[in-house]
Amino acid sequence: MLKAAAAGAAGLSLASAPSLVGRDARAQDATKIGGRYFAQTGHNLREPFLGTWKRFGDLTTFGMPIAEERFVEGVGIGQTFEKLTLIYDPGVAAPFDFQSQHLPGDVVRANAPASARKQVSGASGNDGEFFPQSGHTISGAFLSFWRKNGDLSILGLPLSEAYEDEETGLKVQVFERAVVEGKGTETMTVRPLAAEIAAAGGLLADPAFLPAPPSGGTTKLVKSPDGLRLRTGPSTDNDMIVLLPDNAEFIVAPEADGDWLEGYADGFAGWVFAEFTATPPALEKRSLKDWKLDVWQGAALGETNVRTRPTTEADIAEVLVFGDEVTVSAWVKGEEVFKGANLWAQVGKDKFTYARNVGRNAPVAATPIPAEAPAIGRWIDVNLTQQLMNAYDGRDLKRTIVTTTGMAGWETPPGYYAINARVPNETMTSGAIGAEHFYKLEDVLFTQYFSARGHAIHYAWWRTPETIGRPGSHGCLNTLLDDARFLWDWANIGTPVLVHY
Repeated sequence: MLKAAAAGAAGLSLASAPSLVGRDARAQDATKIGGRYFAQTGHNLREPFLGTWKRFGDLTTFGMPIAEERFVEGVGIGQTFEKLTLIYDPGVAAPFDFQSQHLPGDVVRANAPASARKQVSGASGNDGEFFPQSGHTISGAFLSFWRKNGDLSILGLPLSEAYEDEETGLKVQVFERAVVEGKGTETMTVRPLAAEIAAAGGLLADPAFLPAPPSGGTTKLVKSPDGLRLRTGPSTDNDMIVLLPDNAEFIVAPEADGDWLEGYADGFAGWVFAEFTATPPALEKRSLKDWKLDVWQGAALGETNVRTRPTTEADIAEVLVFGDEVTVSAWVKGEEVFKGANLWAQVGKDKFTYARNVGRNAPVAATPIPAEAPAIGRWIDVNLTQQLMNAYDGRDLKRTIVTTTGMAGWETPPGYYAINARVPNETMTSGAIGAEHFYKLEDVLFTQYFSARGHAIHYAWWRTPETIGRPGSHGCLNTLLDDARFLWDWANIGTPVLVHY
């Protein structure tokens, strides 16, 4: 395997700091994202949506996801299911931090006759509960279902009386956020209207509604000279969606096992027969003993040109292939290959590669604690070289987090800071440190400012487990969602933040 060594000193090996090795087991890998994958629709369901989905009726109330998480302007993160669209806003106190979107007025009218929508007067009794806000009563099986499956936040107020649908024979009641139907307590369910509503709103063109690879999935390669059939279900009786060519990548859902594997390939989701797949070689992770703390260590994410200057116009010095190790001695400005992305990695004397073509493969573990670090209380350690944050309580390590810090020209400044402001759902404009090359960034969740110039720790929805962990921000500390939420719950105004190389 080709190794592009950095210029200068070899650096401090972790082998010379044996006290750190024991901390590795207590650190948490920020790149691991759990959840469920639904090959039927080609979408993921992860925390924090997964817990709410389970708690309030899963398939009965929500159905399967038909979109990935997306950002709904002014309200937070949204995910659309077959039956409802769920919105998460961390700026609202529980249980109303999760709410289903309201049904449009035309949908309400189309799903209940005018006679059922006519307001009535009444009082709550043993068999029902009257809501003067809407002038309607919930009773019987509808009331049991409403109480069990999220009441006001998920289903909302009743907007009609219960009535019988002449075509289906089902009892129906329309609520602010859902239409509930069934024949009795055990058969109640939510009518699947979300796809129809999304289509009417022009949302199906949003990339979030396209099939996506499973989060935390593993890559398999098709091993069939004649191709491999991707099917709609785990059986040869199911229809073929597409024929995958030999050596095609198939991303397998984390929970998939057995003779049939569910997952994603080239824009399609479904099942393949496991016998005709093989596991490719994994990106080799560096061991603790090979970890050099004064340089950034990674590997090529694919075939990558190493050039004599940080531009695609320079001569090619060598070509890396997937997994070839690199050691970065400096991050420098170079050609803007993609809009707003001009960061290049120096991987040797007169050797540069585009930063987006390399990924971090160093350990996710605590680095040595600086001498000036707090000895008691909660504090956050930020190692700019290693692109790691560590949450400490005194000297007790609580979590190790992979982060993305400021790129060349926008470096996150070293120093001793403290969190001075917290905004659960921030909007960053082009003039803000965190806004990068976008004119306006909506829904920057769990933003915790720590410098007078506006540097902050926050969730960066444009980062992925593959791209987090190398410089690339305009000075803020970017994290993935689970880590941002952990730090939001764990830290507070005044929590020290120590930033250093």
